[in-house]
Amino acid sequence: MKIKMRIRPRIEVINELLIRKGLTKRGLAGVANIGSATAIQICNGNRYPSPPIAKKIVDALQVEFDEIFMIEKEKNTRRGKDV
Repeated sequence: MKIKMRIRPRIEVINELLIRKGLTKRGLAGVANIGSATAIQICNGNRYPSPPIAKKIVDALQVEFDEIFMIEKEKNTRRGKDV
């Protein structure tokens, strides 16, 4: 069985940090050197970041990884049943 991992953003924490640092989602994209659409989707919870993108966001916001992201296991399912 292959176990997949994904990085889930802590949306409320990220958005609060943006406010505290005076950044918009597009501003975060510029500081982190990532695409605006990517930053907006991650901040809205519509996309999971790749490890390199998550690292860029962590560095841009000057926080620890665990403050704004969670690593979670993704269950593999086949035809509605756990594998």
